[in-house]
Amino acid sequence: MILAQARATIDLGASRVHYDGFEVSNAATITPTFDWYGHRGAVNARGTLLRFESGNRSLQGSVVGSLFIRPGGVWIAATGGRTAFGSPSDARPVFAASVSALQRPSSSLLLLLTAGRAFVGDTQYSDIGMTARGQYGKIVLETILGTRVWSQGAGHGVYGEASGSLRFSDRWAFVLSGGRYPSDPIRGSIAGRYVSAGLRFRIPPPIRPAPRLATQHTGANGGDGSDPPPWTTLTLVPESPGNVRLVLRAPPATLVEIAGDFTDWQPVSMARTAGGSWEVVLPMAKGVHQINLRIDGGPWTVPGGTTRHVGDYGDEVGTFIVP
Repeated sequence: MILAQARATIDLGASRVHYDGFEVSNAATITPTFDWYGHRGAVNARGTLLRFESGNRSLQGSVVGSLFIRPGGVWIAATGGRTAFGSPSDARPVFAASVSALQRPSSSLLLLLTAGRAFVGDTQYSDIGMTARGQYGKIVLETILGTRVWSQGAGHGVYGEASGSLRFSDRWAFVLSGGRYPSDPIRGSIAGRYVSAGLRFRIPPPIRPAPRLATQHTGANGGDGSDPPPWTTLTLVPESPGNVRLVLRAPPATLVEIAGDFTDWQPVSMARTAGGSWEVVLPMAKGVHQINLRIDGGPWTVPGGTTRHVGDYGDEVGTFIVP
C-alpha cells in the first residue's frame, strides 16, 4: 500500500491584482507549495509573497492538516486550529468541515464537487463549488466555480478561477491563471480579482538507482528479488518519440489506474484490451520514473516489473527506467 504521496513546487510570476476597495496594482509573486497526501489524511502548506509596484509587500502563509474518511466514495474532511494576523494574542479559533464527491467521467477529466462550512471566531460561512481538471498531453486546464452562502462577516456571491499550464520539460511549466476569489478569513485575505502569468518549477525528489522496465518485444523482467509478487506485471512498449505504451497484466477488474511522476501523481485510467490486459499511451521522457497502481478503487500498490522503494516522505513507489 502507498503510505503517502508528496510533491513540492515553486511558482515565479507577475500578477495584476484588484482587491475590493483598493486600486489596481501590479506585483511580482513567489509561491512555494508543499502537499502531502496519506491514506487517511493530508497536509497542505502554501505561501505567497507579493511585491507591489509601490514597494509594499504582502506575505501570506498557511499550513492546513485534514483527516479523511471515505464512505461510499464521498470524502469528508475536517480542519481545526487557530489563526492570527499580527499579534499572537489576537488568535481566533478555526474549525472547518467539508464533504466532497470525486468523479472521473474520462481518463483525462476529473470533477470534484465540494460543500463546506467554516467558523473563524465570530465569522461563519458556507462555500459550495465545483472544480474541473483536465489533462491533455502537456496541457493541464483547471476551473473552479463556487458560491458563498449563509455568511456572517465573510461576504456573499459567486466566484470563479481558471488556470492553464503548459509543461515544456519534466521540471518546468508555463502557468496562466485569473479570476475572482472570495475573502478568506482563515488566511486573512480579502476578496479580489487577478490575472497572473509565471513559471512553475517542480522540485525533483532524489534519484535512486532503478532497473529498466520490461519491454514487450524482449519479454525481459525488469525486477529483482525485492519486486512485488507477479500477480500484476507492467511492461513497456516503445511508441512514437517521447511516448510509451504501458501494458499491465492484472487479475479481473473493472477499473485500473496508474499514477506517477510523469502524470504529476494524478490518477490516469487504463483501457482494457481484447486480450484482457490493460494499456495506456503517455508522454514520458527517457530516464528514471516512479509509478504506482490502483485496481477497482482499492489501495495503491507497487506493480510487478518495477523495484519497490520507500520514498523520502514515507511513500512506497515502483521505480523503473525508460531507455
